[in-house]
Amino acid sequence: MDTNLLENTPFEGTGAAPEPMPRMHLTSREIEVVRLVVRGSSNTEIAAQLGVQLQTVKNMLSALYAKLGVSTRLQLAVLALRTGFDGA
Repeated sequence: MDTNLLENTPFEGTGAAPEPMPRMHLTSREIEVVRLVVRGSSNTEIAAQLGVQLQTVKNMLSALYAKLGVSTRLQLAVLALRTGFDGA
């Protein structure tokens, strides 16, 4: 298993208190997608939950990755958890 999955990501820990998730840059729909990703929902499950097409979920995730400087679903979830994202 690759132990460097999180290398060069914007959320490498310093041991300091978590910083808030940058919500001011996320839409309410994007926040909902992040919440569902953190819960472990698949793209298909997210699409069903939000009532959108699977491709729409993929597009939303790509936009989130770009906004938050991550490149994978795992990095998105880790960022959300490390920054104290509570899904509220």
